[in-house]
Amino acid sequence: MFKPEKQKSLRMTGILQNTWMGILLSAVPFATPAQASLESSLKSMKKSVSAQVQNLSNGKTLLSVNADHALNPASSVKLLTAYTALQRLGVNYQFKTSFYHEKKGDFCIKGGGDPSFVMEDLYLVVEALKRKGVEDFSGKITIDASFFDREYYPEDRNSQDSERAYNSPIAGLNFNYNTLSVFVNPTEKGHAARIGLDFPFDFIKVQGKVMTAGGTDVTWDKKGKGDLEIVSLGGKIGVGADEWRKPFRIRDPLRAFGEAFFKMMNRGGIPTKGAMRISMGSCDGDPLYVHSSKPLSYIVSLMNKYSNNFIADALVKTLDAEVNQRQGTNDGGLKLVRAEMKKFGLDVSSEGRKVVSGSGLTDDNALSASDFISILKQIQKTKAILPELYASLPLAGTDGTLRKKYQGTEVQGLLRGKTGSLTGVQSLVGVYPSKEGDWIAVAIVVNSGHSIPEKDLGQFLSDL
Repeated sequence: MFKPEKQKSLRMTGILQNTWMGILLSAVPFATPAQASLESSLKSMKKSVSAQVQNLSNGKTLLSVNADHALNPASSVKLLTAYTALQRLGVNYQFKTSFYHEKKGDFCIKGGGDPSFVMEDLYLVVEALKRKGVEDFSGKITIDASFFDREYYPEDRNSQDSERAYNSPIAGLNFNYNTLSVFVNPTEKGHAARIGLDFPFDFIKVQGKVMTAGGTDVTWDKKGKGDLEIVSLGGKIGVGADEWRKPFRIRDPLRAFGEAFFKMMNRGGIPTKGAMRISMGSCDGDPLYVHSSKPLSYIVSLMNKYSNNFIADALVKTLDAEVNQRQGTNDGGLKLVRAEMKKFGLDVSSEGRKVVSGSGLTDDNALSASDFISILKQIQKTKAILPELYASLPLAGTDGTLRKKYQGTEVQGLLRGKTGSLTGVQSLVGVYPSKEGDWIAVAIVVNSGHSIPEKDLGQFLSDL
């Protein structure tokens, strides 16, 4: 028979053992089937993946696979550009484009790097000039694009010779993202289709023919020939098919702006007295009219929702121009992006990390999942720009680059993320609201031709 003291001692030992076992069990995260499946998919990619999921409210890491391994994140790097631009320039920053009415009816146009200036803005400018009393002009246009340097293409950008719209040049004066679209519409079967451009530039010519037939297979090519840019079309478009559209870059953005201004002035009721003459120079005196862009928060949303490389690279140059008060360069802007990251302890120039492009259109950037988690944690702390940045991210199954992804899943309309895509590269960096109301940070970067396991990721997040 046990003595009472011994019985008490054994009982206390049992209680302590059970208590410690409970603490140990509660400290060990039990993987759900969805988490196990996601981790298995990610680990099968070996060193071609970097992934981390963390609760931003309590700092708990919920998933980690090669989290510190730096890989090319493609366009997810735009998150760094957006953060830096909103921090240094402010959410309400506006780009300015100034119009000077000079002697003899000449015009000088001074650009401020606005990457969002489009045809509708030019229409509003002409209407404003009419209200200012401008009745005609000489046809002579001086372009001042000195806000940026004349290096139209960042040094580390991929495919600098590509005629596709994603490779548009970055200038101090821009029009329609420095792109132009060709349109093809079907007519009757056996007849030539209707072909047109979204703006009738004189220096861009369309040649070839597309026939209306069964099925759609339109071919296109674009080349430069002297001062001309020539678009060649061929193939066929189906009877009753939707309009076929292809955007491409404009090689000479300053000439494009000058010609667009000349034509819009005539269309808008301010006729010219002479032929169009466009030259480069500087504007002096006070402008007759200054056009202001929409706030930077809106422009950042355009960039992130649709992963617009043109806007990202323009923001990098704008940072250099405005913060350093000099002609904006890509290198100068990137130094500011890297410095902004270093302020909260992220050195993107160490241990295999590299940021040489603010748009992500390069093979040379390298960041890890844990780097992106650090950025998301910093955004969470920066209340002045938090709403704008979160709202700028594509919404799963709803809009932007995530519009066709995660549709019909529980994360549709809840997961927000900046996507990245290059040949052999996929990435997703964003946030998801848990059932408890916590923000869950998500960062997955995969290289070497692998794909993000979206089904497993969606199920894993929906369980949180």
